[in-house]
Amino acid sequence: MASGSEAGGKPIGAALWRAALPAGLCFALLSQTALAAPSRLPSRPAQAPSFARACTIALPETPPLFAGKPAEPAASGEDEADDDSDSDDEEDDDDEDPPERGLVLPGSATCLSITGTVSAGIQRDSFRASRNGPPPPSSATSFPVSAAFRIATSHELASGLRVGTAFGFTMYGPVDGSSETSLDEATILVGPWTFGLDTSRFAFWTGDEFIFSARVPSRTVGLIALELPLTESWTATLAVEDPALGNASVTAPVQTGRRIPDTIGRLVYEQGGWTVHGAFALREIPGTPSRFGRAGILGATYEGEAFGKSWSLTAQLAGAIDGAPYLGSQLDARIVNRVLVASDATRGFSTVVSGRLEWTDELASNLYLSRYWLEVPLANQVRGEIRIDRLAANLVWTPVEGFKLGIENSIAWAKIALTGREIAAGLAGRQISTQLFIERSF
Repeated sequence: MASGSEAGGKPIGAALWRAALPAGLCFALLSQTALAAPSRLPSRPAQAPSFARACTIALPETPPLFAGKPAEPAASGEDEADDDSDSDDEEDDDDEDPPERGLVLPGSATCLSITGTVSAGIQRDSFRASRNGPPPPSSATSFPVSAAFRIATSHELASGLRVGTAFGFTMYGPVDGSSETSLDEATILVGPWTFGLDTSRFAFWTGDEFIFSARVPSRTVGLIALELPLTESWTATLAVEDPALGNASVTAPVQTGRRIPDTIGRLVYEQGGWTVHGAFALREIPGTPSRFGRAGILGATYEGEAFGKSWSLTAQLAGAIDGAPYLGSQLDARIVNRVLVASDATRGFSTVVSGRLEWTDELASNLYLSRYWLEVPLANQVRGEIRIDRLAANLVWTPVEGFKLGIENSIAWAKIALTGREIAAGLAGRQISTQLFIERSF
């Protein structure tokens, strides 16, 4: 996706955006390196050899803008009970979301963590063509393999400001004789600021509980984001994003002549078992005259327990006018990208409902149902339409931490009615996929 600066006018907004991202990255990296380096003294006595020690990655924290009143001291008889309950809550929190562990290397004050996930399996796909569509491909068996790696650092400067970095990529095994590598994350965090490549702040449900999310490149974008906690429960985020700088360019038609990046506003509520996410996106659509696309999303997750079993339920609804890249999952976006062009006017919505039930400490199942619908008014027909429905379920066995074995089955129905557009075989119609997979994390 070319920016507006490539056009004759060279708009100021595009130039500032293109300069701000690399400048911010370089400034933050040089600041961390310079301030973290030990001072050079004229002479120092020899020191005993140091060894690497364990640490945890601590992300930059910003105090809430509207802090609540401090709690009043409790009676002496209630202190011990409160302390016990607090400690139990902290242990539960640690179990649900353990910190990312790493090592402080000798001669350094930076905590370094390297993690990764390797996934392999066998997949069987069968197809049925839609009415008046191209003939479907033959049923096929494949052996998908992927490996994801992430390197994260955390360092506290002398001023008390914490700086964090993260770099992640995924390698996908041979598919149709070719391999693929995607850059999933390359960020620098300075206080409440984030610079680099990361998941769009618009996104909510990502399907991490399903194996397809490990086998399809994530929709990362280039961004500059400011995240501010409003209270202990509410967090606001403002970001400018450029899909052309990340993997999102794979799942969106290329648009040339854009002068300004996308603007994202987000509000997140987290309290108890609830997580509520609301966001709004505004994007420029080049043309004569140019126009602005917009998209909104509302999602919520609730986690609870019933009859001694943990469960969670997620629901999400997104709508967009000239904002198709913000709808649906990665799978939906890859299909839509192959039949749309950047100048198409669109309006539509996507929705998903997903649930998880942990039968035992080692056995869990996941289920999701989604719909993607897009209206595409074209000059040579009354209305074009794209509709994709998906249903997927899996059963995952985790005998030890970091090891998963499971089976997943999914079915998708796609209807693509765009007169005059070439529809590749396998895009429209029904597809049934069954996967046996094994996954190892470290």
